[in-house]
Amino acid sequence: MNIAIQLKRGISAEIFKYKKTFTLWLLILAPAFVPVINFIIFWRKGPQIINEGMDAWSTLLGYSIDPANFLFPFFVMMVALLVNNIEYSSNTWKLIYAQPLSRLALYLSKMKVFIVMIFISLMLFGTFTILVGLSMRIVQPGLGFEESFSFGFEYALMVKIFLATLGMASIQFFISQQSKNLILPLGIGIAGLISFMIVVRGWEYAPYHPYGYSILATGGVRQEGYQIWADMTSVYKSLIVAVVMFTIAGVTQLRKRII
Repeated sequence: MNIAIQLKRGISAEIFKYKKTFTLWLLILAPAFVPVINFIIFWRKGPQIINEGMDAWSTLLGYSIDPANFLFPFFVMMVALLVNNIEYSSNTWKLIYAQPLSRLALYLSKMKVFIVMIFISLMLFGTFTILVGLSMRIVQPGLGFEESFSFGFEYALMVKIFLATLGMASIQFFISQQSKNLILPLGIGIAGLISFMIVVRGWEYAPYHPYGYSILATGGVRQEGYQIWADMTSVYKSLIVAVVMFTIAGVTQLRKRII
């Protein structure tokens, strides 16, 4: 069977698994969490937050990106667990590998679904953030959201965050793939994130920490004249880590004998 056909069938099978689970709802509700809170904050305290002369859209962007940089890695950890643990929890790995699909197709299907889930969640987060700003024109007119704003800038920023997140996501994907224990991948992920928060305060090698690439990639987003694609160092590092880790994960699955 052609690998492209196998991959298509594998992706369809992966998506079918989540139809009756909370996973698809998680992809919608999780990206809405911070924007909903920001809507309430700007609706109730908008005039106190945005002083005269301040850029309303930049302020909203800061209020969105700052908490998202901390919360989004936890979302990635959860998605990695959900994608990989569904077979462990139901003890169906033997059944999966008994299907008329190659192990490579099965692995690529799972990896692609995982990556697409992360991408969709970020696009939704960007959309919800824009909707908060547009809604302020109605519920809190005069804050400055009537000014023009490049929606393309918001989505481009989400793409950059997505690329800068792939390094950490690939590590969590690999760990979740190898472990039947839900706590271990989550614990390693939390330890990785916290360790970056510590070392970034002074360690010279902190920029190489894979759990901090997405945070470093959005540094300076509040500053006037911020250029999204000006500094791509963290993105390149993230992509290198992603290629290495996803390759290792794939080879490990292809060579795995005991399920």
